Amino acid sequence: MKVEKVLLINCTLDKHSRAKIHNVVSSPNLGLLSIAGVLIMHGYDVKILDFFADPIKKEQYKKILEEFNPDVIGYSVYTRTVPFLRRMVELNKKIGYEGITVVGGPHPSFNEREMLDDIGADFVIKGEGEFTFLKLLESLKYPVQYPISRVKGISYRIKNDIYISEKIEYIENLDALPLQAIGIIDPEKYSTAFTLITSRGCPGNCVYCASRALSGNKYRMRSAENIICEIYFLSEKLNSRKFLILDDTFTANKERLEYFCLLLSKYNEKYAFRIESRVDAVREKDIDALKKVGCEVIHFGVESGSQEIIKKIGKNINLSWAKEIMCYANKQNIHVVASFIIGHFCDTERTIQETISLMEILRNSGIEVSVAGCVPFPGTPLYEHKDKLGISIHAHSWQEYDFSNMIISTSYLSQEQLRELLFSAVTKIS
Repeated sequence: MKVEKVLLINCTLDKHSRAKIHNVVSSPNLGLLSIAGVLIMHGYDVKILDFFADPIKKEQYKKILEEFNPDVIGYSVYTRTVPFLRRMVELNKKIGYEGITVVGGPHPSFNEREMLDDIGADFVIKGEGEFTFLKLLESLKYPVQYPISRVKGISYRIKNDIYISEKIEYIENLDALPLQAIGIIDPEKYSTAFTLITSRGCPGNCVYCASRALSGNKYRMRSAENIICEIYFLSEKLNSRKFLILDDTFTANKERLEYFCLLLSKYNEKYAFRIESRVDAVREKDIDALKKVGCEVIHFGVESGSQEIIKKIGKNINLSWAKEIMCYANKQNIHVVASFIIGHFCDTERTIQETISLMEILRNSGIEVSVAGCVPFPGTPLYEHKDKLGISIHAHSWQEYDFSNMIISTSYLSQEQLRELLFSAVTKIS
């Protein structure tokens, strides 16, 4: 079949949910930009529609579909955007779209049967999508030379059966990926378009996180030189010197961190940036080095104020050190954000009160504090082992899987008790 044009779509929330987070920083979907970069490098004509940044009307979408006439449409889907995906696939049928529908992202990676049977997708890409998407397109173009059965990391239907191919091999050399295809989107549609991810995989095993299941337990990283190249490229392209690094733990590898700071310090330009990290993956001298090259904000996931709960959820950090290193960063005039979760499977009223107490201590020390309800997303140990862990999920749709909406009860606390405790936590730090 002819496969030349690919439309990539970033799915969004419903209008009400978008309104609730209107002041949240918006940035491009880096997964789609990375996939686009690989496809463009191999000669495909690629267009991105980001409904999160630009929720266009149906008539506009129909016009784009008619004019661009894509052979394949690929959707990036998170749990809460599944209802939007469903509406888009139904709309395509009404319009008469006859091309191939591919879905990927965190949610489809763990729910291929739902995507194929219920949504009606033709293919599901599981995990990292860059080379899997490319190989899928090549197979569609040349089915004899490269049969679909040889493509790893996908699921699809064969008559009444669902075929799940071999698991993909994770991309070891992330420097081999092209720089993000920033030129095919409109940066003006985002509050922060200058964003990058510099690593994949996580050696941790936190029960509330799907990163390990999605990207593997081996920490893979881009080189410091490669990161600096992308920073320079994007700063020139976007005429900006402020950027976000979206890695879960940017400071994990100390050798790379030190070299990154050294390289960035050699530029005459002054940069300002934000990172995320773990308190057990940063030292005082790392804080000093980051501050010197323009780091303005560090976000730490602390998750609980109870050392007992920290151990049970697999976080394995020391809360005394957490307070010490966050206060140190704050004294160096780096804005520190500490995030917490209320409603872990093992939380009791006592341990939640310990969490609230720590949140108040940090806030009174000048540290910004945020809190969310525990949500067992598909792919997390919480979701996969919910019965064993004593978790009951009371949501009626994926749309309800919202950090501000307590959707669970546990062996220790009812849904109503958890809602009251979450409200208490939010109130005390407001």
